[in-house]
Amino acid sequence: MEGTSLNKRFAGQARLVRLLLWRVGDTTDIDACMAEARRAGMLTEDDEAFLRGCLDAEERQRERGERAFEPTEETLRRLARCADKLNRADAA
Repeated sequence: MEGTSLNKRFAGQARLVRLLLWRVGDTTDIDACMAEARRAGMLTEDDEAFLRGCLDAEERQRERGERAFEPTEETLRRLARCADKLNRADAA
């Protein structure tokens, strides 16, 4: 059951990050959004690589039911930190 809970939390955090990126970039083009977030200093290169992997995994999970990887508590904490960076920086 814990794996199911982690997967649901992962999906929710990844979707939140996607929405925040769309708001930052004012588009649904993830490449443009990532570029804008990096330009604005909201994300590092490492954050971007991590988020791309997470967003891809969440999309495969949602669309095809594939489990790309099993998220860990650390993955969820890092996703939450990235969401916080995007949310705080955008609000400033």
